Amino acid sequence: MAALAKFRPVDSSQHDKDELREIVRERSFRSGRYTLSSGIESDIYFNMKPTMMMARGAQLAALEFLKIAEQVKAEYVGGLEMGAVPVIGSMAAVSSAMNKPINTIFVRKTPKSHGTRDVIEGLGPKEDLEGKVVLIVDDVATSGKSILKAIEEVRRVGGIVGDAACLVDRDEGATALLAQHGVTLHSVLHASEFVERH
Repeated sequence: MAALAKFRPVDSSQHDKDELREIVRERSFRSGRYTLSSGIESDIYFNMKPTMMMARGAQLAALEFLKIAEQVKAEYVGGLEMGAVPVIGSMAAVSSAMNKPINTIFVRKTPKSHGTRDVIEGLGPKEDLEGKVVLIVDDVATSGKSILKAIEEVRRVGGIVGDAACLVDRDEGATALLAQHGVTLHSVLHASEFVERH
């Protein structure tokens, strides 16, 4: 119980977003020459795992996404492995601690090769996404293709997706691509916020 007593729920104020931005800057932002998952080369790179797997970073990231989930009245939150997995785990735990529980799922890039061969993980035996509003999240949005893959799988099983969210938007086409598929992208932070000071 002592650990729970130290939990500091916050309301995702501007101060909290500023704190998250500084954690990302310190732990996840790099400048140099990098090849992105899309194959495109860039002089900036975000590896969000060190932020999402740090206790305070995980809490703040989860709170930002939970605020969006509440705004869009999401019944589930999910995303594509591996980018979304750390933060959706945090979201489930933080939402429960705040007495506003929301369940999460993740979408495999390829079907599991054994057992149930599921593509969507996290649902119980009698649980499905048919008719449920699902917010799709990712750590970083570049072209938007990873987010779109998760959206397509969730829609394939009957989930309703009209909104997606990312921690960092590189502003390189994701918003436009998702809009073409009827999805609004909500971005917590933008790459330009880091480039200006690096």
